Amino acid sequence: MIGVPWAARLPRGWMLVYVVVVALICAVVMIGAGTWLLVQRQTGTRAQAIVTQCHTHGAGRYERVHCDGTWTIGGSLLDTGHIVVGDVDGADTSDVGKTIDVTLSSDGQTAYTRDLRLPILLIGFGLVPVAGLVIAGAVQLRKRRTAAELTAAADVQHGAGDV
Repeated sequence: MIGVPWAARLPRGWMLVYVVVVALICAVVMIGAGTWLLVQRQTGTRAQAIVTQCHTHGAGRYERVHCDGTWTIGGSLLDTGHIVVGDVDGADTSDVGKTIDVTLSSDGQTAYTRDLRLPILLIGFGLVPVAGLVIAGAVQLRKRRTAAELTAAADVQHGAGDV
C-alpha cells in the first residue's frame, strides 16, 4: 500500500474490516444528513417567500450563495400577522424577485426551499455503500456454500470408492 504506512502493520484481514467500517460510517452520515434535510424541508409551517437578494461568497468550487427574503407569519397582516425578513436556505441567484414555496423553521425566522434534490442525492449516495456491502456479503456466502457443497461431494466420492 503506497502512501498508507499504517495499513502494512494491520494483521491480514483487518484492512477489509477497516474499509467496511469506514463505508458504513459514511453511509450512516449521508443517510442521516439526507433524512434531516428531508424532514427540515417537508415539515413545519408552509409559506411563500419573496427572494429579495442573494450574495455570492468565494469562487469556483468554494462558491456559496446566501439569499434573503421576506414572508408573512401569524396570518394576515390585517390581523396578527407580520412580515419577517430572513435567510432563505436553498435559494439561488435565479430566484431573486420570485415568490417561492418554503417551509419555515420553528421560530419562523428562516425559510427552507422545498427542493428535494440534495436530500435525495445524499440518501441515494448513502445507500450505495450499503448495497455494495450487501452484494459483497451475498457473493461471499454463495462462495462458501459452493465450496462446502464441493467438499461434501468430494467426501462422498472418496467414501464410496473406499468400500
